[in-house]
Order: sequence, then C-alpha cells, then structure tokens
Amino acid sequence: MRSVRFRLGTFAVALAGASLVGAAAGAAIGPDVAVVVEAPPPVGEGVVAAAEGYRLVMKDDILDAATPKVRFAIEDQQGRRVRRFTPVHERLLHLIVVSRDLTSFHHVHPTLDRAGQWSIDLPPLAAGSYRAIADFQVEDGPRLALGSDLIVPGEPHVGRLPEPTRVARVDGYDVELRTIERRGGQVEATLTVRRDGRAVTNLQPYLGANGHLIALRTGDLAYSHVHPTDDEPGSRPVPPTDGAVHFDATLTSAGRYGLYFDFRHGGAVHTASFTFDQGAVVGTPEMEH
Repeated sequence: MRSVRFRLGTFAVALAGASLVGAAAGAAIGPDVAVVVEAPPPVGEGVVAAAEGYRLVMKDDILDAATPKVRFAIEDQQGRRVRRFTPVHERLLHLIVVSRDLTSFHHVHPTLDRAGQWSIDLPPLAAGSYRAIADFQVEDGPRLALGSDLIVPGEPHVGRLPEPTRVARVDGYDVELRTIERRGGQVEATLTVRRDGRAVTNLQPYLGANGHLIALRTGDLAYSHVHPTDDEPGSRPVPPTDGAVHFDATLTSAGRYGLYFDFRHGGAVHTASFTFDQGAVVGTPEMEH
C-alpha cells in the first residue's frame, strides 16, 4: 500500500523517551506525551508528559483485567486539580486507551466529579501494557493531550497490527479508505462506509461530526486526531449522500501506524481499524490558496 500521512487539524501530539517499571515481558515501551499547538513539527519530537504547566496524574497505574477502572486528574503547576474545561467536540475530555501493540483501542469519555477527578469503567482488558491519552482544553487555557502508561497484570500476549489493506470490516459494515498524496506529507483521505454493498447515506452525527480519525504510530505511540473537512464548525453535520467522509491531514514521520475511524449509524458507534505504512516524506507542504 502507498504511504499515508495524517495531521491533527488543530494540533498534533508527539511521544518520546520514557520507561515503565514492571512492563510485561519485554513489551515495547513508548515515550511520554508532549503537545504542539498550531503549525506542529514532525510527529515524534516531543519529550515530556506535562505541557504548558499542566500534567496528567493517574490515581492507579495498575488496572484489574475483569473490571478496569481508570481514574485521574489534570493538575496545574501548583498541583491544584483543574475543574473547568471547555468542551471539544461535545465533550469536556476525550480519553484514548490503547494497548502498546495497537491491537486494542478505546475512545471513551470519563465523567468529572466535584473534586476534580475523572473516572470511567472500561470493558475487560487483556493482560499487557497500555497507554492512556487525555485530549482536552482547559477553560481560558491551552488545548492539550497528555499521556500516561497503564498495566493490566498477567501473562501478556503481545500482538501486532495486520498488514495494510484498503478495506476494513466492522459490525457488518465495509469501510474503504482511499487517499491522494501531496508534497510534504499532505494527504486527502476518504473513508466510505457501505453495508450489504450499498453506501450508507444516513450516517448519524457523532461528537459533532460525521466521523473521527485517530492515528497512532507503533513504538512511540505518536498520536493525532483528525476531523472531517466537510463539517462546518458549530453546525450540525450533513450526512454524506455517498457514504464518504473526507479528511485533509499530514503525517510527516515515517513508520507503521494504526488508524481508527469512528462513525455512528443505527444508534451505535462503530470503529473501523486500518494499518498504514508511512515511508519517507519528500518535499515541503504545498501552500494553501
């Protein structure tokens, strides 16, 4: 498959250099998270888990396999819990929990209590090493994504992403990915949802959009979150008549990526997963006109 490159529409997050004590059976340990706002450099150059005076503090970094509960707080540089956030795509905070091998992925939305602690129950998780990424905007403050490592005890099964394909099947839907590549890592990506061979023409809004794309790179788990180009900010999205959701994105670092496309239909959210190999990026991005 040809290389695919993705960029967060308003920011990109890069992960680099951290170790995790007790990581299971030699699993690859990725770095901490740093955030770059606007005009980001190539994904993968960040170094720290805290950014712009804020940090993610987990209450527990070891989860129960059968009933995993994630609890955490966002703290400022004085160690005070942040309690006021600005909604981003209809939620105060988006939490991504992904296994280090990228074969397990959850995009969820915790609740915030009066003490400033976030919490959510996850479905059962297999033993192994995981990464939690909190994506949020502080009220009158920065838009950030901060990460922390988690462990589910037990004998881990370290998997691997399948080889790249253009079509993913999930819950009876076939999702096809097509791309047009530009200079400097820019790409136009189109994801078309079909069922029983016919385009789904009545996709339902999910978090204020016709769909969401999240890309994570193997190894360091560099992260980006991309939204459709067809959606007008602040307006209810119009379902595409051909079942196709369009994204403009840029991913400027080489590597293998897991790509997760969330869409809503039939009153349920579905996630189509893809594998992409990104080769070397040539040239500089084209100028916008």
